[in-house]
Amino acid sequence: MQNFTYKAKDERGRTITGTMIAAGEEQLAAALDQMGLYLISAKEAASAQFSLGWRWERVKRKDLITFTVHLATTISAGIPVLQALQDLFEQTEKPGFKKIIEEISREIQAGSSLSEALSKHPKIFSELYVSIVAAGETTGSVDRVLNDLVTFLEWQEILAMDVQQATIYPAFVLSAVTCLVILLMTFVFPRFTVIFERTNVPLPLPTRVVMGMSYGIAHYWALIVLGVVGVILSHRLMIRTPEGRYFFDHLKLKLPVFGSLLRKIALSRFSHHFGALLKAGVEIYHSLMVTEKVVGNTVIARVISNARDYISAGESLSESLKKGNEFPSLVIRMISIGERSGSLDKTLGKVSQYYDREVPVTLKKVFAVFEPLVIGLLAVIVLGMALSMFLPLYQMLNLVGK
Repeated sequence: MQNFTYKAKDERGRTITGTMIAAGEEQLAAALDQMGLYLISAKEAASAQFSLGWRWERVKRKDLITFTVHLATTISAGIPVLQALQDLFEQTEKPGFKKIIEEISREIQAGSSLSEALSKHPKIFSELYVSIVAAGETTGSVDRVLNDLVTFLEWQEILAMDVQQATIYPAFVLSAVTCLVILLMTFVFPRFTVIFERTNVPLPLPTRVVMGMSYGIAHYWALIVLGVVGVILSHRLMIRTPEGRYFFDHLKLKLPVFGSLLRKIALSRFSHHFGALLKAGVEIYHSLMVTEKVVGNTVIARVISNARDYISAGESLSESLKKGNEFPSLVIRMISIGERSGSLDKTLGKVSQYYDREVPVTLKKVFAVFEPLVIGLLAVIVLGMALSMFLPLYQMLNLVGK
């Protein structure tokens, strides 16, 4: 394959210049002819150079949204896919994504369909994305399914931001509390401990407890760090096993307040992903197979997986999901109505709208509960530290006064 710069004429006689990858001038002319262009001249161009690190460059969801919007708009306007990709190649600034678009164009020129070319880059284009595009190619409505994908990707971006908002604040506060405890235990309290040890004043229980903790952190900090690292590594190793992952995901759903939020996020993903696939025309069994991989919770995923087996045996989707006892009755009823009316994709859209409202509301409830708990935790820590230091000082002053 070579990279050519070309000059061509369109049907209106306008001169168009650009670059395209082809095996030779004959293939270039044939590709341009499919785009409604007549080749005038062409010459081999220097291949675009990319840094060795392009494969590690992360393509953000916003870049994927821009890619999908441009592709949907140009295809809707009747512009061939190759020309649309060529325009994207010229407009994209990120070297990594630019290289991926170039490889997709090369695959299509070699005879692959758009979905087949996209499937060669699974880290960028998910199985759901490829399945929807493939369904659009089958029904001849690629532009429509791409527009639906834009809406879907925008929802994913909003959900990711909501989840990030829900995790950043607790992580920041817990980190601040941990740093405060370490600071007090390693720098502040040891200085008071020296004073207490020089006196014969009997120390109260809070002081002795804090002194013991301070001594342990100061002299056994390496073991503590190793213990924390060991717990983290053990957790990561456990969640890599199906049983361990299932155990922790089940535990998450049972957490007070947070469990309800995580369940609603998983069900929101289910309704959006499953609905998007059905709307694109993907058959129900394959739609469930793709959806179970992206709900983000193995407990919900196992219910979906079992439902596929029940459906294969002839049962309805609503009854199959009901057996798992993880889907709320509202979702089961809506799916049952959609099955009876033959508009399952539309009823799933209603379910998606419901959870789009519920997730932000639940997030606010989580913050409403979490904030006073954090303030209470900080108050207990500060008060406990203060009492452990000032109670012996108060006893010392009483002895001096006597």
